[in-house]
Amino acid sequence: MAALGLTQPLITEGKTDAKGLYRNTFARAARPLDSKIMVSNGIFANMSRFGRSVIPEKCHEASNYLVTDEVCDGLFADTLLTGFRAAGLSVSKLVVPSVADESGEYSTEPSKNRGVFDTLIDEILEQGISKNSCIISLGGGVVNNICGVIASTLYRGITLVHLTTTTMGAFDAAIDFKQGINHPLGKNLIGTYWPATNILIDPTTFTSLSPRHMLNGVAEALKHGFCQSLELTELIC
Repeated sequence: MAALGLTQPLITEGKTDAKGLYRNTFARAARPLDSKIMVSNGIFANMSRFGRSVIPEKCHEASNYLVTDEVCDGLFADTLLTGFRAAGLSVSKLVVPSVADESGEYSTEPSKNRGVFDTLIDEILEQGISKNSCIISLGGGVVNNICGVIASTLYRGITLVHLTTTTMGAFDAAIDFKQGINHPLGKNLIGTYWPATNILIDPTTFTSLSPRHMLNGVAEALKHGFCQSLELTELIC
């Protein structure tokens, strides 16, 4: 290695302890936990122009996957797919079921489980990916979380981009590194820490939200304010 001008990083010398047990350690630098956030009104309708900026360059020649829920599929997915493809990107769509609760509101929370996760993984692997592929989440916090777990596990980690459409996603789920799915014994018991490379927020999508779903994210922001910022709390209130 020396002849090639290479060095072994983070090498340490082992030692034998008092009980005769040899001990050593090894390490390598991990992927940094950082994300770029972009906010622009109406940008979802302009992916033919911005798509190659939203999707990292390493993914431009790869097979990429837009994962969304049934509600966002009807509202935004086709427009985004058309834009991405017009920008010269290969993007396929996968749809997560949405379920109406007792109030008639649609939620993707019941799909945040291992069964849906396994189904999505199977579909992606069957259609084909590479280490340069990107998982693009389109939806609220649940879809953001499911996609985060998918991106962090395929090939031990591929590119993740969030296109978040709810206040809960914009104020909390999409702008965090915590990715998780639920287990019958509890919420978010299975998950990883994995950063989205880019997070795109188009505030015009919030006009599609019911008052309940609008307030979900506001309540989450208020919680952060109570814990960390008087200024944020006063701004919300």
